[in-house]
Amino acid sequence: MRAQHWLFFALAGMAVAAVAGLILLLTGPSASAQPIGGATYTGTHSGGGTIQFTVSGDGNQVQNLQLTAIPCDGGTHDVFPWPPSPPAEPIMIVDDQFEGTLIGLATRVTGQFPSEGSANGTFLLDLGDGPGGCQSLELTWTATVSTAPTATASPSPTPTATVMPSPTETATTTATPTATATTTATPTATPTPTGLASGWNHVCYIGPSQNIKDVLANISQDVLAAYRLGAEGYDKWFPDKPDISTITTLSPYKPLFLLLASSAAWPQQPSGSPPAATPLVQGWNSVCYTGEPKDVESATQGISGQFAVLYVLAPNGSWQRFVPGRPDVSDPVQLGRFTSVLILVTEAGGTQWAFDP
Repeated sequence: MRAQHWLFFALAGMAVAAVAGLILLLTGPSASAQPIGGATYTGTHSGGGTIQFTVSGDGNQVQNLQLTAIPCDGGTHDVFPWPPSPPAEPIMIVDDQFEGTLIGLATRVTGQFPSEGSANGTFLLDLGDGPGGCQSLELTWTATVSTAPTATASPSPTPTATVMPSPTETATTTATPTATATTTATPTATPTPTGLASGWNHVCYIGPSQNIKDVLANISQDVLAAYRLGAEGYDKWFPDKPDISTITTLSPYKPLFLLLASSAAWPQQPSGSPPAATPLVQGWNSVCYTGEPKDVESATQGISGQFAVLYVLAPNGSWQRFVPGRPDVSDPVQLGRFTSVLILVTEAGGTQWAFDP
């Protein structure tokens, strides 16, 4: 009988231990923090400035990362927005941690999400020691959720639907019988095919202002997505998905990121005279260079000391980089007419890039 009691209590003890272990298993790991998808995190860094970034809706990426007032050798770098993707690789969140590095430069960010709604990490900026450059020590930062995810995306389709008819009407009105003679003669004269590769392309649209669907009609079977860099980040367009697309109209001599399933020739009809200059804002700019073919140093001489780095997407899909005063990390970049570039402007208030002949 005693043996049976002993066996009963032993089994009961094992059951209690198993339940306790299960409770620990359920409560322990599940208490580990996770990034809040769609939330904006805002905080400060040890250099005295601020940090802000957004977690993508699916919780897998850090986006729109920006730091301000970064102490450099002998001064302060006002604002550094992390490069858009492309050219930088997306900053992926894995196991509630992330890390991003700018290839060719020592600029690096790390982070983790230790508790619900909070994050911390390190940041180091290296834009060289030339004009417009900045080299900082490694800074630490902390941030908390300042804007929780809201249903901001839902209004997006409404303006898209409203604006969509507008370009179509414009296109129809332009093609009036009066202009028929002129319009027919012009296209035959100079068709300009732009060669597009399979994968990402950063191209300059040179045609007249019109609906994006009409612009891409000739290569619609190859296009997977289109992106356009604006003041608030990327606008986007997906074939047959007007509910999530935010681009409706394309303007002449504006750059576009196109993702293609296979290579294609994109016929474009030039619209009027290309601009002789373009305004640049402080931060990242996507620009269609319309000057004469030049090496990048000569082409950017007029804005020397006002930008930190410039990227050009090569035909093979690799990014070529030019950092003023840093030949050790720069590629021999040549700018042709209608080359699209990404340029990080450091001048407070922005500047203007004149494409001298």
